[in-house]
Amino acid sequence: MSNLALLTIGIYFLLNLVVTLTNKQVVSETSCPYLLTATHVLCTLITTDLISSFSNKPIDHPERTWRTRFTTLSFQAHTILVCFSLLYTINIAISNLSLGLISLSLHQTIRATAPAITVLLSITLLRRPLSSYSLSTYLSLVPIIAGVIFATTLPTLDDSASHGQETPSFNGIIITLSGAVLAVLKTILTNTLQSKRTPPRTARPASSLDLSLNLSPTTLIRYTAPFAVIQALLLAWWAGEIPRLHRVIVRNLGNAIPAATNGRVLAITAINVFAAGMLNIASFEANRRCGPLAMAVVANLKQVMILIIALWVKDDDGGCGWRVVLGALMTVVGGAWFACAQWKGERGEKDRESIPR
Repeated sequence: MSNLALLTIGIYFLLNLVVTLTNKQVVSETSCPYLLTATHVLCTLITTDLISSFSNKPIDHPERTWRTRFTTLSFQAHTILVCFSLLYTINIAISNLSLGLISLSLHQTIRATAPAITVLLSITLLRRPLSSYSLSTYLSLVPIIAGVIFATTLPTLDDSASHGQETPSFNGIIITLSGAVLAVLKTILTNTLQSKRTPPRTARPASSLDLSLNLSPTTLIRYTAPFAVIQALLLAWWAGEIPRLHRVIVRNLGNAIPAATNGRVLAITAINVFAAGMLNIASFEANRRCGPLAMAVVANLKQVMILIIALWVKDDDGGCGWRVVLGALMTVVGGAWFACAQWKGERGEKDRESIPR
């Protein structure tokens, strides 16, 4: 990977960590995950417009205004983008639903297979040959996935009893697995929509998935964010979050909660929303530069980092701290191995292109 690619994916990792750590606190205080999602997307749209307004020219295309750019897309392209935003919303809804059906450890275990699912979907949907990934890349995914599974299968993380079930239901596993597949599909489509169409001489088979629109990250956000906000608000209305948030606000204004607590919640919420706005932009940019598989690997690294932070904050680890540390070490080593394999692959490709024909 280039230095710029490493920088973008590093920023994405840090922002993702901040959003994940603060999300749980905000949702636990408000119980409004869909409204929070709508706020995140709206903040992303505002941040994108602010970045564009501070530039001398529109950051998406130097010769066109945003209004002109919007009207140049075909009806088919707009249809694709509406479906893409709908996929984002459905993925969030299924993720929230699956958390209530199975234990947290099993949920994280299934989510840890995202790199393998990414490879599988890339080969089946995009018709990428098996040789498109090197043997080192395939082998590096083993510790990346196994490390997360090893670290998350802890008795202290198994909260199945809190959901009133001793064993996970078949429906819960299927829904969680579907959510993992949709999350990977979302990442792949994010990359595809930002890529150029394949030239005719190297065109993919007709059965492959080619939805390339050659959109920049900011342009893609501007198209999809309004749809996503509307969909998230509809889900929030359906889930009864709007009156629920009203009750929370009335309770807080009634001094039922100390002022210091209110200030802490507001500060955490502000940090969460701002970080989420920057995260979505960084996510699209990192995906464009590094690819879906790298994004899945970083997601696994984030999982073990969350566990390490939880282990550091919590005084009593239940005697399972060594599993978290060992699992995190396995994942980090696998991540370094993956980065090295990617770098060697890109260097080899550049060397082959430099050979005169």
